[in-house]
Order: sequence, then structure tokens, then C-alpha cells
Amino acid sequence: MIFGIIGHGAAGTFAALRLRETLEEMGRNAQQDRILLFEKASQGLRKVKISGGGRCNVTHHQFDSTLFCKNYPRGNRELRGPFHQFQAQDTVEWFHQRGVKLKVESDGRMFPETNSSQTIIDCFNKELQKNQIEVLHHKNILTCEYNNPSFKVTLGKGETFSLDGLILATGSDRSGYFLAKSLGHSISELAPSLFTFKIGHPLLKDLAGTSFEKVKIEVQTEKRKWQEEGPLLITHWGLSGSAVLKLSAWAARELKTVHYKFPVFVNFLGLPRENIEKLLIDHIKQNPKKLVTTIPLPGLTKNFWQTFIGVLASDYPKLSEKMMNEVSKKEITYITDQLFHFKFTTTGHHRFKEEFVECGGITTKEINFKTMESRVCQGLFFAGEILDIDGITGGFNFQNAWTTGFIAGENMAKLCFNEEES
Repeated sequence: MIFGIIGHGAAGTFAALRLRETLEEMGRNAQQDRILLFEKASQGLRKVKISGGGRCNVTHHQFDSTLFCKNYPRGNRELRGPFHQFQAQDTVEWFHQRGVKLKVESDGRMFPETNSSQTIIDCFNKELQKNQIEVLHHKNILTCEYNNPSFKVTLGKGETFSLDGLILATGSDRSGYFLAKSLGHSISELAPSLFTFKIGHPLLKDLAGTSFEKVKIEVQTEKRKWQEEGPLLITHWGLSGSAVLKLSAWAARELKTVHYKFPVFVNFLGLPRENIEKLLIDHIKQNPKKLVTTIPLPGLTKNFWQTFIGVLASDYPKLSEKMMNEVSKKEITYITDQLFHFKFTTTGHHRFKEEFVECGGITTKEINFKTMESRVCQGLFFAGEILDIDGITGGFNFQNAWTTGFIAGENMAKLCFNEEES
């Protein structure tokens, strides 16, 4: 039999490996069954390569599946069953059995101990070769026809393959949506997720690279508002960091409807207003004869503090020239208010090149999540980001890929093998 998987990314690769493993458990071998892994680019696993700043955030150290599901703005209910079949703890064990140890960071993210995504790629390439999976690069699938019970895929220059089972794992590539639609599936509304906020503001100018350990951030549209807390990073184009990325995920479709122009409110210290005011007053008392701009408030960098006071000087012109003990009660109130609830306005969105996630995809009601098989087209399976499932930053999107790939590969083997037996 010949099995086809379109997409040599995280989900497609994991599906191919589980497919071969399941076939072997059934007594099949590589001489009886071919597994073809199609990839239109010159190389696969590109998101694995660049994810986590080149370290690859493999999964998250949360082994309670119910809690794990809460990190998916879309797909949290659908993934409850699949995570009982293969969850984060299983991912850790899968890599450990193949000589790749994962480490846990303070925020729960898990990376290879080598801090290199190449470790994960090398592991996969070794497994693909060992399991005699044929990886075919520069293979762009143009059309796919269902000729019950097989599939016919056509590539460029008229090259065709007849497949006994098919898995679509093309991520957010539009070609995957086209193929799925041609086989009877519908696609939910698409929108970028996990993107940074594009903001032009004097406070952010010349502060790229400045980070905050824990802020509270809020975005609003006319219909509703979202809040998040966590690390914040000032970039050349605006605001990033996990707090921003999480907000962009939860509000993905709504932010698209307002064309990515909306107010953003930041609490730079992540504290209640009264705590910030007390901190500021104590800071002034401890440094009465120092210039306001000389010593930053605890928790803030000197460059940020100087720029921040300079920006506030547009409303209080003499503020940056004052000694600490010259700051008035009115100015203390103003500084406190701005630290607690500083307003920005976005001018668009910004993606990390290829390192982003798409909100939207194959409508989940058309998928049997016990097997990842299509409810529309027998023998067709889905895995990964092509589905209308996406998680926040922290390893959750890769876990979706591992889990759905694992289940799709296993059940395609079972389906096709049982059909052959009958």
C-alpha cells in the first residue's frame, strides 16, 4: 500500500513516524507499504528550525490535559479527547526514548537541553531514515481527487501518485486549504495569530530591546476587551513579548475586524495602582536630592525611566529638571496613572516572518477527533495547524502538531489495513 502525507512540518513528520510504527505493530514492514512525505519547499521542518529563537519550544510542562486545553483560544474542547491519547508527558517520553532530553524553564516552556532546534530536526531526520519514509522535496501538489477508496494527487509536469490513504498537514499554507476544499471541506475565517503590535510612539523610540519581567496589558475594541499579564518587550516596530502574543491569539479575529487599529493599555509594573503610588512616594523619599531622571523606579531600566519622564514632560514641562523632593502631589498622581495605565494606539500588526500561527482552518465539526479522520471524505486525515485550532505561545501549537499527527498516523494505518483485510 502507498500512504501519502502532504507537509513535511511538525505534524506531517510526526504522523509519518507514527504511521510506520503502527504498521509495524500490525506486522507490516517497509517492503509492503510505502510512506511518501511530500514537501513543496526545498526543505522541511522550517518552523521547527526557527521556533523559540532557534531553540524550539517543543511543548509545555503541564501534564494535566484539562488545564493544558485552556491554552487554546480555538480548539480547547476538541483537543480534550486527543490529549488523553497523546499529551505533553508522552511527547517528553517520545523524545527521551530517542536520546533527546528536554528541560523545563521557569515559565513551563520545554526546550531540548542543547538549546538548539537542530537537535529536534536531527532526531526527526534520523527517525525518518530509519523508518524508510520517503521524503520528497520540491513536490507541489496541484490537485487531489478522491477515487473511492484511493486518492490521486497530481504534481507539476503532470506527475501523479495513487494513494491508499492521505494526511493533509500543510499548516497555514493556502495550498492545503485549497486541497481540503476540493475534497469537500469548508474553511473557517482565517486571521493571523501570535503577532506583535505595530506602534509608533515617542516612548518606544530608541528603546528597542528593553524588556519588562511582568506587565499587565489590555486591548479593547468596541465590542469587548482582553487582558493578559507576562513579559513585555519593546521592539523596533512596537510591542512584543509573550503578554502581547497571547493577547493577539485570544483576540485574533476581532483585531482583524478593526484592521489592527485599537488602543493598548500597559501597566508597566504589573501592580495595583495604590502599590505603584506607594513605590513612587518611597522612591522619592529615599532620593530627595537626586534629579527625577537620575535613578529609575525599581523594576524599570534607566533608559526607559528617562524616556518615560521625558514623554510626560510634554504635559509637565519642568518635570525632567526637578529634584525628587520638588515633585508635586499632582505630578506624583500623574506619573502613577501613566505607569499604571499608559495608552498606546496600534497602527497595524507585525509577524515574526514565518514564525507565526494562523487562526482558522478546517472546520472542526468536519473532523472526527478520536481518529483525526475527515467526516466528509473517508481515508482523508488532518493534523496540525491546517485545523481551526491554535494555541497561545509556550509550546502549545507544537503539542497540537504532535498529538494530532500521532493520532492521524495511527488511525490511517488501522483504517487502510482493516480495509485490506476485509
